[in-house]
Amino acid sequence: MAGAAAMATSAFIMPSPAHAALSGTIAVTSPSNAKIAADTAKQVVLLTVSGAGAPVLSEDTVTGVDLGGDAACQNLDTYVVTSATTISVKTPTGGCPVSSGGTAEPIVLRISGDTLTKTSAITFVPPPAIAAVGDNPVITDNSVSLLPANQVKTFNSAGGQYVRITADAAFAFDPRSSAALSVNMGGKAGTDVKVYATATGTTPLANTVAGSVGNALTFKTASGMTTTDPLVTITQNGVSKSFLPAATGVSVVTPPTVTGLSLTSGRAGDATAVTVKGTNFDKVGGNYGTTTLVKFCGQNATFAATPVNAAGTEIYAITPTAVTTMLGASKYAGPCDVVVTNSTPSAGNTSAVNAAASFTFVKE
Repeated sequence: MAGAAAMATSAFIMPSPAHAALSGTIAVTSPSNAKIAADTAKQVVLLTVSGAGAPVLSEDTVTGVDLGGDAACQNLDTYVVTSATTISVKTPTGGCPVSSGGTAEPIVLRISGDTLTKTSAITFVPPPAIAAVGDNPVITDNSVSLLPANQVKTFNSAGGQYVRITADAAFAFDPRSSAALSVNMGGKAGTDVKVYATATGTTPLANTVAGSVGNALTFKTASGMTTTDPLVTITQNGVSKSFLPAATGVSVVTPPTVTGLSLTSGRAGDATAVTVKGTNFDKVGGNYGTTTLVKFCGQNATFAATPVNAAGTEIYAITPTAVTTMLGASKYAGPCDVVVTNSTPSAGNTSAVNAAASFTFVKE
């Protein structure tokens, strides 16, 4: 009995065995480059554990996650265990600070009192930032020298335009190949990306010199941009940030096209009724007469009572009578280009000049 009691006592006081060291590996499966926007809340990091002896993850066993070495991003509880081998973690309010010198930082999984660590796992990179919307951060490159009120923020879905983007004062664009600077607008990747020292610069910076960073970039738009969701996404150093139209002022439009005229000539000085035929004509009646919609030789036409058909394929215009103004002093006859502009005039919503859009004034 005494021996039994002694055994019971001995069993009672025996210390619990130490936790075994966790083995296995952690992989950052998203983002695939293990780079994430610094100082930004709710950035998602997807982690996968694997290998011999890797712990089984569960909401009961995982108690916290460290993303990097900063105390603000350690022992986070903003995670969801999505399977026995995967866990999704979000950066906290305020995000995680920039990794010093671009050096990757560790990730630690805290599991039932033990830890599983991956060193050099994740890098926090300053995300792209643009000027305030009131400063017209995204405009057509050829309108950069105009007064702010006249700078153009409407772009043609057909592409081929050059765009200028101004960076926020705390951010700089990096033209070096290693920074992999790129821009996407309206769902299409831009080309011919260049960086400039200032917002109005005209000489691109070298793409090989360290520290050669600038306040503005330009790029060429691609064909087929969407008009319904004109996001602007900038990527630099492996981190992307998308900007909504509310932050850029950008709109993408499908411009009108003139395919023909019901009459191709009329008497100089007469008000001739001409049906302008084409596609993508603005059907909002309030635009007609309040903004220029049709011009003959740069002069405003007037319109019939119903200026456009329901399909947006015909405009019922009346030619202007000030022919001498159009064709030049003492000239009363000659051909005129017919140009259609939808809503507010801009480079993106005005029809191109073509042979089908020519009206000739004749003197009789």
